[in-house]
Amino acid sequence: MTSDTSEIDKAVEVVSINDKVPVPNESIVPHERQIVEGIIAIWKEDPSTESLGISKLHMVLKKKHSNWSVSEKRVKTLLKSYGLLPVSDVEQYTYAKEITSLETPSVILPSKVNLVMTQKRGKGLYAKVNIKAGELLWEELPLFLIPPLAHTELIGSGKACTYCGKLANDSSRTKSGISVLRGLDCNFCQETWCSLDCKRQNQLLHSSLKHPLHGSLSLTRAIDPTAFAQLTEYCIKEQWSGLYAIVIIYANCLLDKSGVLHLQFSAMARVSQSVRYKALNSAAGAFDAMQGGALFVEEQQEQLWRKGYELFCEVFPRAKSEGSILYDEFMFMLGTYNINNLDSSVYLLQSHLNHNCLPNTNVVTSSKRYEGLKVFAKRDLKSGEELTTSYVNPSHTVQQRLRELRVNWGFLCKCGKCKDDLNAQQRRKSSATKSLNDQKEIRTFLKNASKEIGSEELDLECPIDFNGERRKSVRFDEKVVKVA
Repeated sequence: MTSDTSEIDKAVEVVSINDKVPVPNESIVPHERQIVEGIIAIWKEDPSTESLGISKLHMVLKKKHSNWSVSEKRVKTLLKSYGLLPVSDVEQYTYAKEITSLETPSVILPSKVNLVMTQKRGKGLYAKVNIKAGELLWEELPLFLIPPLAHTELIGSGKACTYCGKLANDSSRTKSGISVLRGLDCNFCQETWCSLDCKRQNQLLHSSLKHPLHGSLSLTRAIDPTAFAQLTEYCIKEQWSGLYAIVIIYANCLLDKSGVLHLQFSAMARVSQSVRYKALNSAAGAFDAMQGGALFVEEQQEQLWRKGYELFCEVFPRAKSEGSILYDEFMFMLGTYNINNLDSSVYLLQSHLNHNCLPNTNVVTSSKRYEGLKVFAKRDLKSGEELTTSYVNPSHTVQQRLRELRVNWGFLCKCGKCKDDLNAQQRRKSSATKSLNDQKEIRTFLKNASKEIGSEELDLECPIDFNGERRKSVRFDEKVVKVA
């Protein structure tokens, strides 16, 4: 038994873990990145802290990181430099004026909706007639349906639809070892579709992106499946959904013989991704997970874009040889996708809806992504009223909404809800300040009274009408009845 134990002891490796020895509570001066990331973490953990003043926010930060040597002044300076102050003296970077758009070609409008181009808000959708709350305004299929990047491996093994990304139901796929896919599986690879609709819409794109050809035919192809597979791996590694999406969009445009898809995508609100990144960087990278870039590393971000551009060009060899894919246009495609997509896919009509934190429409996406979406009137609408949607979660704090809208869509929201929320916060701050002042006055009064009285006792006169009886509670009547 002893020999067995010794053998086990030899086979067991003892490793010291890095938190075995307590870290000495020595004071350190944190880097500015640590401070800003620490504050963003506090806001994400408790959104209500976004409305705190610098003094209280500094106290919360110090409580979280007791060994940090950081002054209130430094916290304020950093938040101001990154445009993270609730009310900043520094003008915050926006890029709404740099967003352009063209008239949308070949668009079929719903019977009760007008498409209007305005100077201030660009293109927008307006009610053509009075509309009742709950009324269906329109429904539409995705112009470009992008399967979730996270489902790529499942798609490759036939466990998710190659078009929409819907997870397959294994019990429906096999019965007594016999495939019952009813023609929904691909004849050349393991991938499958979840419905005949998906297969019909996706078959040409699927074969172009997923089935390599050999010999002379491969040299004349507009799309290289091998290069697409390499790009997909890179997108998964970098978690870069935007690059993955624009490759699928560009491939769709190449395969569309009418050329309408390319014109419709080019007419959407567009801006260069490099312009959007300025706003992201100015807000310390607090939002926009689709960037595929890290915080505070502009040079690394540029390298990421350049690498993405190289891989993009490899997927489309003919366009590369013709020089029709320029880096600047690649960056515009990224920016256009990022400001127009909904749940990763792009919709033609829905992309024309402008923002309001209190929207008057309700956009409902189907659980079956290939079925698209439906748009309903959220309340009664008057003829000529603009139709709006919310780009952000209206239940988020006003600071979070403002920052997310500025970074991701380039504008400072001035809607009624934002103004009301800011005013309400200001009133609460004023009330809290008044309460604090009242407490100070009471403490001062008691302190002064204590000085005047000294150690003497206070003599309090008894009321003249006191008759020795206990005073009745105002909560009960003269007679109390117990109910059994």
